[in-house]
Parts: sequence; structure tokens; C-alpha cells
Amino acid sequence: MRRSGKKLPTRQFVKIAHRWKLLSTVLTFLTGGYGTIYKATSSRGVQVVLKEVILANQEEEEVQVTRKEAQLLSSLSHPHIIRYVDHWETPDLLTIAMEYAEGGSLEKVISKRESHFEETEALKIFVEVVAAVEYLHRKEIIHRDICARNVLVCSTGVIKLCDFGVSKRMRSVRTGSLKGDPSHFAPELCYGGKCSEETDMWALGCLLHHLLSLRPLFKSPTIAALLVTILADPVPPLPPSYSAALESLIFSLLSHEPWQRPRARVLLSHPLLSLHLQSLHLAHSSLQPSSI
Repeated sequence: MRRSGKKLPTRQFVKIAHRWKLLSTVLTFLTGGYGTIYKATSSRGVQVVLKEVILANQEEEEVQVTRKEAQLLSSLSHPHIIRYVDHWETPDLLTIAMEYAEGGSLEKVISKRESHFEETEALKIFVEVVAAVEYLHRKEIIHRDICARNVLVCSTGVIKLCDFGVSKRMRSVRTGSLKGDPSHFAPELCYGGKCSEETDMWALGCLLHHLLSLRPLFKSPTIAALLVTILADPVPPLPPSYSAALESLIFSLLSHEPWQRPRARVLLSHPLLSLHLQSLHLAHSSLQPSSI
């Protein structure tokens, strides 16, 4: 998303303020793929993000993506999923209000790193993402676009999974409907298969490798070349500072056989992650051990 120097038009602000009384001041706004992302503050000083789609400017499919994201996000409640605040629609605009994460995306954090994460630091980040994915899978939801760009960092360091525009209920998944970041497509998706819990787990493996190596796992100039790379190229080894156990964990997530990838619930019980998970239980009373 690119930053813009424009101010929010008064007419649009009036519509927003009329619908959501807490809004008082718009600080900045960003332009994204499906509309405009505004950072706003309430009369109590709470910062939020407003994701706005101007209906006349968008294809119906793009509008439906935002509608579906609002509906799905409103049904979710988890310490490591971006918090839904409100959404509304006028004849001109569709807007979602969400929690604001001050640290930006994990992708941005990784791009600014000059040295590799310590193993414990990387695992702390990763376990929070896995906890969010386990919650989604327990609710029979496949995220379908797990990547560093869709992981946000709060000012406290808490990690939040976001962007549910292409997420699907498991019962509604169909073969051949490819969505999300192609660089994180599991091999079975490259062959035309359908998304599943296992394809989310592959994407988690790509995310973890990106976090540890500080570069995307798979990269090619075209989609066709990228799919060939995913299917044919071996997974590069991790930097030598990381443990053999961590490398083994990544290879299990990046198995070309979907049934060999650990489910999110099983992954959380892995010795490398379980200690960090216990810390999450202490920090978030809503994450009970029996629910993970």
C-alpha cells in the first residue's frame, strides 16, 4: 500500500461519523488494492483502521471480497486475530473498522532487519500466528492467504493475523479456486487441487522460513515459473545459527505430501512451541489449554 498526502473528503467523513459516533479525526490514509485504508482515531483517542471501498469504482467480485471479510471478521474473537470494530454500507461506500496495529506488517519488519532473529524470538512470533490458525481451523475456516504481509505487529509486540477476504469455510471450498499469495501455494494447489487445512500449514512453513532466512522462500518472475519452482526446487537450508530441531519442523510443514504436515493443534504441542504457548496462556486468559 502506498501513502497518500490527500485528506479525507468532508462528505465521506460526515457519512462515517454519522454511522459510527466514536470517530472524530482522520489522521492519514493509504491506498490499497481494493480501496482506501484510513487510520482514524475515536473521541477517546483509540486508533482504528477504516478499510473503505468506493462501490462505483470496484468490480462486484472485489466488493464481495470486502463484504465477506467484514462478515467473517465480525464472527471471530481471538487475541492473535485483528479485532473487528464495526462495518457499514451506504449507496456509495462499504467500510470496515478494525483494530490498528502500530508496528505494521511482519513483512515490513523482516525487510528492515539487518541480522537474523534469535530462535526464541522467531518462535515467539510464529507460535502466535499458529495459535490464530488453530482457532480458525477449529471453527472450520481456512485462511488461504497466510504470509508475512498479512501478519501485523502491535506496539506491544503482540502478533495479529489479518486479511480474511479470501478465507473460506471448509464445506464451501471448491477445486480450482486459487486465491492468495502464489509464492505460498502448496504443491497440491499447483496441480489444481483444493485448499485445505494442509495448504494453510504449508503456508505457515513458508512464513516461518521467510522469518528465519529474511527472504521469501519461493520467488520467480512469472506465476508459471513460480509454480515450477515450488514443485521442483528443494527447500534451502536455514542459517547455521538455528537448531536442527527447528529445521526439521520446517521440513515437516513443507512436505509435498499433505498428510505428513502437522495440523495446527499438533504443531502447538511441539517442544519448540509449547513453552511459548504456555506464556500465551498466562498473557491471555481467553486462551485456555483445553482450547488449543
